Amino acid sequence: VTDERFAYYLGINNVLGLIGAFGAQRLADEQDLLTLLRHFLTETAKLGSPLPAYLLEHRQLRCKANLLTRLHGLDELVGPVDTQSVYVSIANPLHA
Repeated sequence: VTDERFAYYLGINNVLGLIGAFGAQRLADEQDLLTLLRHFLTETAKLGSPLPAYLLEHRQLRCKANLLTRLHGLDELVGPVDTQSVYVSIANPLHA
């Protein structure tokens, strides 16, 4: 669960969120940014951290569904980490 959550917060919520925002505002091409991120993660994976490989190799990633979390009456700040939010699977835009 820890790798999945860390991948969500750092990889999806932050980095992919920025890439999406830059693309939406036409500040950069999303595909170009994804290519650069893939290259960065490939090089970083050589250092031994499991996160880059996790983000590159999984066909789907788990993503927190804020609306579903709220509709289920859950609070992400209360309870065990594995049951405090609703997560859904999304296609991984980094998977080759």
